Amino acid sequence: MPHARSAHRAPRGLLSRPPAQHLNPEPPAHEPRQTLQLLLTGLAALILTSIVVLVGFFVVAEERRGHGGGTSAAPRALSPSAISSREADPAPLTRKEVFPANEIRMVTGAAPYEVSVTHVDSDCSRATTGELDTLLLDHGCSQIVRAKMIAPYGDYQVTAGIFNLADDTGADEAASLAGQILEAGRGGFTPIGSLGDFGDPEDLPLAQAGWQARGHFLLYCLISRPDGQLVTDDDPYARRITADMIDQYLADDVLAARSLKL
Repeated sequence: MPHARSAHRAPRGLLSRPPAQHLNPEPPAHEPRQTLQLLLTGLAALILTSIVVLVGFFVVAEERRGHGGGTSAAPRALSPSAISSREADPAPLTRKEVFPANEIRMVTGAAPYEVSVTHVDSDCSRATTGELDTLLLDHGCSQIVRAKMIAPYGDYQVTAGIFNLADDTGADEAASLAGQILEAGRGGFTPIGSLGDFGDPEDLPLAQAGWQARGHFLLYCLISRPDGQLVTDDDPYARRITADMIDQYLADDVLAARSLKL
């Protein structure tokens, strides 16, 4: 304490040396204050460094939430009225519009879907069988644009694409009835075959199908395991692939971009 040291001073007028302990006097009053200041400065620097690291982390995380391969960082807002029918949206789909590159990267920096084959057909029966084929034709299906790819999860094989129907009413009905047809084994979607498409439902490989109507389009994907075994309903890879291909890529990227151009 500063006031304590004054009690150890020699009386005024005496020539005697101060007591021995005064040969090594206590530190000046300002030294503890300097130590405290140094500690506070170091703590402030540590806090500032932590803030910089956290900001960098969130910036990188935000970038990774965006899609790779030229897609936007946030899903576009699809305009349903713009693609409600072929009358409102007469231009046919193109290969470049739907599958412009040989890979689809859902998240920046993540492994992509590797696209090996793309098809554009005016005959929708190339991608369907049985009653599903008839159902789509009855609703004015004019083309199918699809691709074959390998998913970055478990090397699952995927065929995904878009059917171009006459209007949203027909697309909604097709999406509603497709499940009944597939479950009854009266027809289904077909993958892109290495030696051509499959014509007989009995020849179809085991695959899990997913589909959804958006405007006058019907989006779908087929997912097969590389070992040929059945893809179960609770397969986490299949669930992720369906969300990636239908909800995110074909709907939120491809069709949303199309609807905003109309």
